Amino acid sequence: MATLPTIRTHTDYEALSVSSHDALVVIGTSLDALKLRCGAYTGWAAALAPFCRADRTFGASTVLVPIDSVGGGRLVLSPTGSLDDDTDDVRKIYDAVKRGVAKAIEAGARRPAILLAAQPPPEDAVLDADYSRSIDVALLAALDASYVTLVVREHRQATMGAEAVAENLMSIDLVVEASVDTAELRAAAERVAAIETGRRLALDMGYGGPERMTPLNCAQTIKSAVAAVPGIEYQEITDLDVIKREYPLLYASARASFADITVDGIGISQRSLYLVGKGVTFDTGGISLKTGGSMRGMSYDKLGACAVAGFAIATGVMRATAVNLSCILAFERNSIGPNSLLPDEVVLSRAGIRVLINDTDAEGRLVMADPVAECRERILAARASGDPVRAAIYTVATLTGHVIRAYGFYGATVANGPARRCKYDQRIAVAGLAYGDPFENSIMRREDHDFVRTRTDREDVYQSNHQASTLTDRGHQYPAAFLIKASGLDKHSLRAGQAAAIPFVHVDIAGSAEDGADMGLGLCGLTGSPIAAFAGAFWQSA
Repeated sequence: MATLPTIRTHTDYEALSVSSHDALVVIGTSLDALKLRCGAYTGWAAALAPFCRADRTFGASTVLVPIDSVGGGRLVLSPTGSLDDDTDDVRKIYDAVKRGVAKAIEAGARRPAILLAAQPPPEDAVLDADYSRSIDVALLAALDASYVTLVVREHRQATMGAEAVAENLMSIDLVVEASVDTAELRAAAERVAAIETGRRLALDMGYGGPERMTPLNCAQTIKSAVAAVPGIEYQEITDLDVIKREYPLLYASARASFADITVDGIGISQRSLYLVGKGVTFDTGGISLKTGGSMRGMSYDKLGACAVAGFAIATGVMRATAVNLSCILAFERNSIGPNSLLPDEVVLSRAGIRVLINDTDAEGRLVMADPVAECRERILAARASGDPVRAAIYTVATLTGHVIRAYGFYGATVANGPARRCKYDQRIAVAGLAYGDPFENSIMRREDHDFVRTRTDREDVYQSNHQASTLTDRGHQYPAAFLIKASGLDKHSLRAGQAAAIPFVHVDIAGSAEDGADMGLGLCGLTGSPIAAFAGAFWQSA
């Protein structure tokens, strides 16, 4: 993993040494707001006056102005715009910081200072916005601008040797003008360093193409990251006989690419939070082949497992004792070949459920169902031994195109009854608002269970229909019903009673894992979702 830039936090701009930074990025809602509320503005007013006179739109967008009185002679103004309108939220701070820091980097800066002068509105003045973690969000945005992907770092190292730049920035100074305790600033910097360490692991793997990040290479990357963080246990399964016995649905889905299949387990302390990640390193659709160019971008189908691995690493770095974590990451390549899984097959799941295969391109739910069943077994074993810790299971996957059709580039949760009663799905949505990773809470309905319910005695559950999720009603909700049935979690619903219930939340990040930016013929950027949202939801201090 790459080394993060040094982060320093300050509460007083006047105490910031000019020599410590080579650009000053100022974040305010507008130029007029800076004039009124930013004490440092008087020092720049004379230099900015000619620009204001010549251009009435000056300061309405990100701009760099040469001013000798600031570090490096570079002043970058990057406005957020309003923060209290109907749909405003903390992402406007993220976007402004990232744009401003990117502009400074473009100009040659490597040690920017960020003056966070934008005053978040009072809590009662906004609707769905939450600015309580705006400092964390600002730092994460700056680190986002600084990040260089693994594939680029490797290319630079191969072509430039010792002159290769592995990180855009050397240091970041953050000055917060609002009244904030220095201990709170230090805590924010610590949280952000942990989140960013995990996010970079996820992005390093996520940006890797299908040959650079095969299942085994993903496993090796995670193993190396785990070795650098004390207190994390790691187990890797590549034995096909073991996988066939323990994860039969995953085994069936990966039959055409047996050289590329692995199951990774990551654990921190006791197990009360169980995360399962889908890691399909490339998805051809299998025999139900993707056509019409829809195979493009399918190296991103592993982002669920990448994010779960990143969150585990972040949790270990943070030493977040409030969460006991166990992760199962199922990596495979959904290839096409003579041994491919076929529609009309009936495969017996780990939980003993007969699954009728209708579409081999709906492999993600097959990859995760058996690990979910294993989590269920572990929870039941812990309860039988007298473990009183409340446990819950979460699946994380780029599972459906339907979630993008429904919500655009947002993630969605689909929870069972016990999880909804505990508001576990809402917890992710609330944390996502604070960290600039908003989630929609979809509701599982009776139609979702009925859709996969068998109508014959030859199978117990239907894996899917034969159409794309985007052409299917409730296309991102009903897969959660399948996961519940195929893993045996249907025996642990509200009706089972409080003692037997097991909360389950399916998290579909097909939208939120990508930034949606238009990159022409290239792939769009990645976000690392839902690592920051999970940190806010599950870390006591976040």
